[in-house]
Amino acid sequence: MLVAVDIDDPTNTERELARALFLASDLGRIRLINVRPARSFRYDVYLPDSFDTEELARHDAELYAWAQKSGLPPERISTVVRTGSVAGEVLAEAMEWKADLIIVGSHHPTTLTRLLGSNAERIVREATVSVLVARD
Repeated sequence: MLVAVDIDDPTNTERELARALFLASDLGRIRLINVRPARSFRYDVYLPDSFDTEELARHDAELYAWAQKSGLPPERISTVVRTGSVAGEVLAEAMEWKADLIIVGSHHPTTLTRLLGSNAERIVREATVSVLVARD
């Protein structure tokens, strides 16, 4: 199963990982994914050259820490960091990794997300596999 992780929201991540561990039981494999938003090129001039490398390393380290915290052996849990639109990258990874379930977190909707839609909503709508939404 593929678990979408927001490294800036440890409470939701813990909830999602707990559900994944429960569902994985003794045989299931878990892949943790974090999606970094794509930056606009116009902001690149204001950032140090090492920004992307450092940010990717930080995201990798955070995911690795969550994988370690799971207690699963390395052959049953893996991580990936992608860059782009959250919903699009989660859906692409689910297809490439051949996930049988996607677990995503969701916050209580605001007026803006009701109008524009949320990442979780798009994943539920467009996924070709089952999606479990972990509400806060």
